[in-house]
Amino acid sequence: MTSAATTPTSVAVIDDHIMVAEMLALMISRESDLRLAGVAGNIADALVLVNDEQPDVVLMDYRLPDGDGIEAVKKILAKFPETRIVMLTGSGSPDLLARSIGAGCVGLLSKDRPIGDVLSAVRSAARGELVIRSDEFSNLLGQLRKTPEQKTHLLTPRELEVLQLLGQGHSTEAIAEELFISVNTVRNHVANILSKLGVHSKLEAVAIAAREKLISLVDVE
Repeated sequence: MTSAATTPTSVAVIDDHIMVAEMLALMISRESDLRLAGVAGNIADALVLVNDEQPDVVLMDYRLPDGDGIEAVKKILAKFPETRIVMLTGSGSPDLLARSIGAGCVGLLSKDRPIGDVLSAVRSAARGELVIRSDEFSNLLGQLRKTPEQKTHLLTPRELEVLQLLGQGHSTEAIAEELFISVNTVRNHVANILSKLGVHSKLEAVAIAAREKLISLVDVE
């Protein structure tokens, strides 16, 4: 997988709407800091594309001809857990948001957003930031269910600091700089947080911590 800091961020577009996919592919190709890894229109082709190219970021359509994008997300992250996936959808329903985040997406983006927003979302995802509007984040809180796996009492003060900074939109590198620790240490903290809370994404972990009032709510966008 390429490093966004030294080489262009590689982006895969998964969408069965040819016009949408071609437009996204064209706009990505025009950006000097982004590289189009390829386009696929169904889950089967998407899995082949991701396996071959190992893109940094995947823009994943929710509705695909051979299944929904959430199943594709689970399969991709099971093999390539470092991949940042943003779900593209025409519906911003709280249930879909919760399912997408629960599967491991770093965010959800409506297809009616301007192309500039999509490109910004790709860059944010590549930096390890969360991709979600503040109103969607509030909706996510209402959809989360408390389970025995969410052992928030096990989180250390340092892990809560990391969660707070994630909730403020900080990237992994920015958190490392803020806390005077290495990037690898931040990643270890994040891995421990996800394990303790029994979740698959940083965004879900932030939402759980906010729901439990362990961190303060901020606009995440």
